[in-house]
Amino acid sequence: MTVINPLNALSMSRAECRQAYLRADGKPYDKVIIGALIVKPNAEVKPEVLMLKRAAHESIYPNIFEIPGGKVEDSDATILEAVKREVFEEAGMKVIQVVGAVRSFDYALEKKMVDEAGGEGLVRYTSLQLNFVCQVAEHNLTVNPEEHSEGRFVSLSGMKNVKMTEQMRQVVEEGLVWTDGYFAGLAASKHWVL
Repeated sequence: MTVINPLNALSMSRAECRQAYLRADGKPYDKVIIGALIVKPNAEVKPEVLMLKRAAHESIYPNIFEIPGGKVEDSDATILEAVKREVFEEAGMKVIQVVGAVRSFDYALEKKMVDEAGGEGLVRYTSLQLNFVCQVAEHNLTVNPEEHSEGRFVSLSGMKNVKMTEQMRQVVEEGLVWTDGYFAGLAASKHWVL
């Protein structure tokens, strides 16, 4: 996988991103996915990140927690536009700024598909997930029940009881450590919306 700085991708379109960041075999990823770490400063404990529990009816990773995010659509002019759209669709929050980025990862999934004649087959696709740390206008959560069954803010110490994939756990841990330092630098300036 190409070395990726997700912040460089924010102004790219989906097509540009697919050409800029290639798989190990030199081919473009089938999908570009974004993840948004919505971090809430908390005076009593370390920062907390928004985690959404995937709905039970989801075919991939049902009842598993993840950060808000999803596929970058052709209609999204830029990756930044996709971040804002996905956060609003899934959590009802307005992203006002992307303040950083954490590890990206890639993965391949197989999905059972039925063709027009009723025949079944497996389709394999590859995805690149770019993960951003975002500041939102307000932390008023509205979970989209079509995709998720619950949402909660979780601290680093509270993560051990939250069921998620190992890749997601690494992203969230890195994001919480990153934002702890970020908040320390902003403590006097009050640039973060609380």
